Amino acid sequence: MMMNLDHLTLKKGLGFILLCFSTVLVKAQADTVYRHLPDARQRIPLYVINNQIIGSGLNINPNDIEAINVFKGTENIPPQFRNLSKDGILFINLKKGIEIKTRSFKEIKDWLDIKEDVRFAVDGFYVDDMNLAVAVSSICQLEVIKKQQQNKSVPDVINIWTLEPGSRKGFVPPPPVAGKPGVIYIR
Repeated sequence: MMMNLDHLTLKKGLGFILLCFSTVLVKAQADTVYRHLPDARQRIPLYVINNQIIGSGLNINPNDIEAINVFKGTENIPPQFRNLSKDGILFINLKKGIEIKTRSFKEIKDWLDIKEDVRFAVDGFYVDDMNLAVAVSSICQLEVIKKQQQNKSVPDVINIWTLEPGSRKGFVPPPPVAGKPGVIYIR
């Protein structure tokens, strides 16, 4: 009788552990909803101007702004922007007549003289809607990532960085101070 109770307890314990691991795995894989490159923007929201222009670091006169909408979750974000930011989106609508110089993804591809099919990413997140444009003054760097030789079906990727290199990863803690053994450093 005692043996069956221990076996049953062990079985329930293993079931509980498996449930905990599966919950952790689901939470750990939650980021896979966002398709992105290994080097992608972290902890910085995406800026969208007039519902079609992707940009950041723009010098916009506050008097030219008609409205600002902030989206923190994915529920209310329009579908064409859902993959572009896991850290929220700021929609800025400018008053009529305010122009921002932009480039379409096709114009960027032509400018780089790329003839084959490519995928586009902005700050490391893949773009789903090719009708969007990027503010020219927001483009900090264009990064062409060539397909792997062994997998010809994977297209090249053009990653458009709108963030300066220092602000792409969010806060990165400084490396630990190397010192003599037995010495404690206090920050």
